[in-house]
Amino acid sequence: VHACGILSDVLVATAAEHQMPLALVPCCHSRKRRLLEDCASPFAKREYDDILNAKKSLPNLADLLDEARMTALENAGCDVMEVFIPEIFTGKNRLIMGRPSNTPLIAKSDDASVTSLATESPERSPFRKGQMPPLLDDDKTSTTTTAAINPKARFMKGFYVPCEDTKESRDIVSNIAGRAAANKRKELMHNRNHVDAPQMDLSLWLPPEDAEMGDGGFLSEESLTRILEMKSPEYVTCEVTKMGDVYINPAGRKAQLFRVQYNNQVDGETLSFDEAKSIHAQLRDAVPINFPGAECR
Repeated sequence: VHACGILSDVLVATAAEHQMPLALVPCCHSRKRRLLEDCASPFAKREYDDILNAKKSLPNLADLLDEARMTALENAGCDVMEVFIPEIFTGKNRLIMGRPSNTPLIAKSDDASVTSLATESPERSPFRKGQMPPLLDDDKTSTTTTAAINPKARFMKGFYVPCEDTKESRDIVSNIAGRAAANKRKELMHNRNHVDAPQMDLSLWLPPEDAEMGDGGFLSEESLTRILEMKSPEYVTCEVTKMGDVYINPAGRKAQLFRVQYNNQVDGETLSFDEAKSIHAQLRDAVPINFPGAECR
C-alpha cells in the first residue's frame, strides 16, 4: 500500500493489533498532533511521544516516523524488513514489510500458478501465488471468518481494510483505489458542511494601505463576487464569505481568507468540482490584476 500521511500509521496500528502482514510505502509524513495522536500505535508509544513532544522542527521526520512504525510492528511480534525501491518510481521509496512471526511464508514452486505454504501443518490447503494468508484467531488457529479489519481511529469511521483474498474483497479494493476514486474523495473533501455545491478557499495577502486603487476597487467579498460574475457561466452563481479575522504576520503584512461557494442554478444539478476549480483558478489569476499589491498566499 502506498499510503499518504497518517493513513500509514492507521495501517501499521491495525496490522500490529490484529497480527496481519503488511507491505507499506509511506509518504507525506506529518506530525500534526490532532491527527497523529489518534492513530499512533500503542506498540511504539515512546517513539511516537518523542515525535509529538519535540519542541523544534524535525528535518529527519520521515526517518523518525518510519522508525516508529517499524518499532510498532516489531514490538507486536512481527518480523520487519526495510528495503528501498528504485527512486525512478517514487522519491518516497522506503518499503516497510511486516509479517507476523507465526504466519508461514509462501514457498517457491515449480508450478507458476500454485504455491504451497512452508508450514508445520502439511494438511493446510495450497494458496494461489500472492494470496493473503488466512487470518489467525486468538488461539493462533487459521480462520477465514473475519473478512475485514476496522481501524480504531475516529476519523476512519466507515473505513475498513479487506483481508481475505475473495472476489468481494478485491472488488472493494478496486472501488477505493485509482485516480477516479481519489477524485471522488477529493470532491467530497471540498464539499464542506455537506452542502450541495463545491466550496473552495482563497487566502490572500491584502494590498498595502498606501497601494493605488485598482480596477477592482477595495478588496472585499463584494468586489470578488463581481469578478466571479464576469468569469462564470450564466448558470453559475457564487457566494463569497470572509472567514475569520485578518491575519498579521511578524513583518506586519496582512492576510485574509475567503471562502467561495459555487452554485448551479439549474434545478437538481450540482456544479462539478472540476468546473468550480476552473472558475476558481480564474479568480486567483485575476486578483493581482484587479487589486495591485494583493497576491495569493
